[in-house]
Amino acid sequence: CLWDLRNLPLDNEDINAAIRKTLAPHAAGVRLQVRFSVPREKFTDNTTHAILCILRELTINAVRHGNATAIWVAGSTEGDHLLFSVRDDGCGFDPAAAPGMDQGHFGLQGIRDRVEGFEGQMEVESSVGNGTKVTISLNMSHLDNAKLT
Repeated sequence: CLWDLRNLPLDNEDINAAIRKTLAPHAAGVRLQVRFSVPREKFTDNTTHAILCILRELTINAVRHGNATAIWVAGSTEGDHLLFSVRDDGCGFDPAAAPGMDQGHFGLQGIRDRVEGFEGQMEVESSVGNGTKVTISLNMSHLDNAKLT
């Protein structure tokens, strides 16, 4: 909650630096590669904050639940969509059988709720023993008007 009140990475003009600064406390001891090829000025602070929150939650999940030793973050634009992904080399899981809110796990549902605010989509690719990749597509025309819950 405190991180959400004052997000110092938002002060970075370089989105890659902001992402690294946001993820560093949660990815200690993990090889982290960031290649987000979208200029920071394309986004408002609110949109950047939402993106950083999503990336932070996915990184925490990769480390905490997947025991990942490497995480790759990538982002680009395609037409009027922002596409970004987080891929890890962790233990993977069966997305159809993943625990949800009824079992006290709120992370993936929280991400889905944020993504829906941008009229976006989220895809989870994973299987036991093969790591996880989460891909998100956000409609750029809705980035400034989205509800950032």
